Amino acid sequence: MLGDLSAKYESSGSPATISSGRDDPGGKSYGRYQLSSRMGSVRSFLDWAVRLSANETYASYGRTLGQFPIASTDFDQVWREIARVDEDGFAQMQHDYICYAYYLPAVDALRRAGFDADKHTHVMQDVIWSRAVQYGTGYIVEMFETACHCMYNEARNDYSGYPNLSYVDDPRFDYDLIRAIYLDVCKTPEWTAASCRYGLYRRFENECAEALEALVEGA
Repeated sequence: MLGDLSAKYESSGSPATISSGRDDPGGKSYGRYQLSSRMGSVRSFLDWAVRLSANETYASYGRTLGQFPIASTDFDQVWREIARVDEDGFAQMQHDYICYAYYLPAVDALRRAGFDADKHTHVMQDVIWSRAVQYGTGYIVEMFETACHCMYNEARNDYSGYPNLSYVDDPRFDYDLIRAIYLDVCKTPEWTAASCRYGLYRRFENECAEALEALVEGA
């Protein structure tokens, strides 16, 4: 399912996951996609569930969680209880929110920059989802354009890249673009916080390898 790559590396895929928040400027993070408590992501998730989801079950969960201060002991207990009682439903709720708040805006931003995700592989779409969740939608175009400028150029047989994303708007470029996104952009000091750099570097290497393997297997 779209989003599984991100969920695996954010939380091992469990909708019940709550991080400790220690040494994390974002505080505790929640769910399959590790929504930040201090950066407003959890609050936005609850507001979406109640006001915008058009799903009464989601709205009910949002209202129930909204009774308690985010990141409080009571909030954490209710979060885990919802996940215990309705694991699949709560996971789908989180998936639907991420699609609404992160994936679709990222896809729209990339399309305006000349890169149509609908023309690309499922693996590339999963990478877009993952990068938008981790870095936010506001950085997705810069990330992809930076990768585009330094990726492997088959015609030149070097890493001089391409002028802009429209040049690589074809699935045959997905392998080299994905590799550049993870290893030449995300895995650089400019894109990682010093406090968690080692762990992030390992994640980028492993996630990149998994994405590229899936791409080759699906070819």
